[in-house]
Amino acid sequence: MSALLETPHGRDQHDLVAAHAVPDSLLLLDKEERAALERWARGEAGSRSRDAMLKEAQSVGLGIERAERLCQRLLQEGWISRREELKGGNWLWKTIAWRDLRRLQGLLGITHAEQRKQARQAMLEQAWQWLHERGNVQQTLLDPDLLDELTLALKALEEDKSLRADVLEARLGLLRALAAWHDSGQQGLRRNFALYARDLTKSLSASEWRWLDALFDLERLNIASFAQVGWLSGDLVFSWQGRRLELAPLHCIGLPLDDLLVADALTAPRQWWLIENRTSFELQARQRQAGVALLWMPGRPSSAWLATVSHLLQLAPAPAWISADADPAGVDIACTVGSRWEQAGLAWEPYQMGLAQWQSTTQRWPLNAHDRRLLGVLLARPSLPASLRPLCEAMQTEGRKAEQEAWL
Repeated sequence: MSALLETPHGRDQHDLVAAHAVPDSLLLLDKEERAALERWARGEAGSRSRDAMLKEAQSVGLGIERAERLCQRLLQEGWISRREELKGGNWLWKTIAWRDLRRLQGLLGITHAEQRKQARQAMLEQAWQWLHERGNVQQTLLDPDLLDELTLALKALEEDKSLRADVLEARLGLLRALAAWHDSGQQGLRRNFALYARDLTKSLSASEWRWLDALFDLERLNIASFAQVGWLSGDLVFSWQGRRLELAPLHCIGLPLDDLLVADALTAPRQWWLIENRTSFELQARQRQAGVALLWMPGRPSSAWLATVSHLLQLAPAPAWISADADPAGVDIACTVGSRWEQAGLAWEPYQMGLAQWQSTTQRWPLNAHDRRLLGVLLARPSLPASLRPLCEAMQTEGRKAEQEAWL
């Protein structure tokens, strides 16, 4: 048995410590002993009380007698000093103090606060570097709204100092998976994204889905909770192998995109009208003009939605009005959707989203950095519709944007 040195503290207390230095290796431990020691050594406290240590030992299946023996071994091995108190003629230990907590934590594989801080900082720096490199890709190849969402999500993770390292690592992984899903043109249900991100359809927890929902427009990124739907209104008659569906009696209706893609006939309207804002769409649907078919344009549309629009144009070719927000993203969306009409050899024009509407509104939403970058890309396009160029130039000059719900 190792010799112990005694240091008196008054008449009824003393400290005991091994005469030799702190060891370089860990004593042999069984499963429960190691679990208890990991509990005891976790954190930054330089000393621990007997009551707390015995309670923690019991929580991992180590009884009081075995915990006492483990503490005695730690004393004799040189890992701790022990404060004891004389009561009823017996010396009872009350607290222990670690002689080299950092060394013990290292041998147990426990990271201390400074290590965790450094690891957290390294993860965040790598993530910011990744996002910066991704943002340098040609702007037109990326969803600019996703770049903003990724930036906000990364800022939120950086500001949440209470987040555990494993949770931070998992959420950073989800950001990368979300970006890769978008960049590779994936689309599907949530279970498909979970399989893509982590190889299991139920691998994302409810809290992780809530976190993603709070920061990202998952539907726009082709991650649907349910089957994607196209909302329409007008005197339209669809046909599927002779089975007909008339829309005229209805205010509006949502039909699964998969079903719209296999429709084999559709009466052609005089004019298509695509509206971005859902409230504006429903309002105009209630007062639609004869011969005008309305289609809700869900923000930055998914590839599945765009493919459905192309199919509808094959069945029912007609020119289009496109109404989006008077902001850089709205202009970009209008041009993206309008290109489907161009591919079909049909005319389209921006409608109620020009300079006049922007000037008349009392909205004064300031442009952000992404808006300004996107404006530069839009103004550099020779194909930018002539009616939208003055709007883009005015937004760039005055630094503000507006939403169509204010006037439509």
